[in-house]
Amino acid sequence: MAEGKFYSSKDVCKICQISKSTLFKWEREGLITKVRRDWRGWRIYDQSNIEEIRKAIEEQKLDHDEGRSPTILVVDDDPIILKVMGELLKTSGYDVLTTPSGQEAVKIHEETLPALTFLDVKLKGEDGLAVFGRIREVDPKAKIIFLTGYPKLEDTVRVIKEGAYNYLAKPIKTEELLGMVREVMGEPPE
Repeated sequence: MAEGKFYSSKDVCKICQISKSTLFKWEREGLITKVRRDWRGWRIYDQSNIEEIRKAIEEQKLDHDEGRSPTILVVDDDPIILKVMGELLKTSGYDVLTTPSGQEAVKIHEETLPALTFLDVKLKGEDGLAVFGRIREVDPKAKIIFLTGYPKLEDTVRVIKEGAYNYLAKPIKTEELLGMVREVMGEPPE
């Protein structure tokens, strides 16, 4: 990469292997500074931004290694989503637990400290945001990605501010899902 060269958000995501939603989240959080705009108003990044992103990725990897199990937890009251996500993640090489229950999700966090949790916003009889709060009480460093069929900007901003790692809108795109998993977990073990 040449000094003085600028990169689009698509280029940055490809170079650093992160999703666009994570890139923009890190901008909002101030982990990436001095993002410029071109004449169309599109974001353009320079070498210093690339270095800030790489630093954020490394810090996240260090944070991830603190006594966490290599498990991904999927919490959704839809048995089809549990089955499809569970199989996709397992065939991609990851250890996976699934549950339709928010109460069970909290218990799993108490006992195993999963490396990553996918949590549906709307669970039968429970609010996913309330479950998120209970998980954060027992596991303050939990990395949680919300799953939502009805993404609302204000809800998304709220959960990100409260400490959620990110969110995915349903129907879930396989590449986006696996991209977020790789951001947190790295490549699956051989």
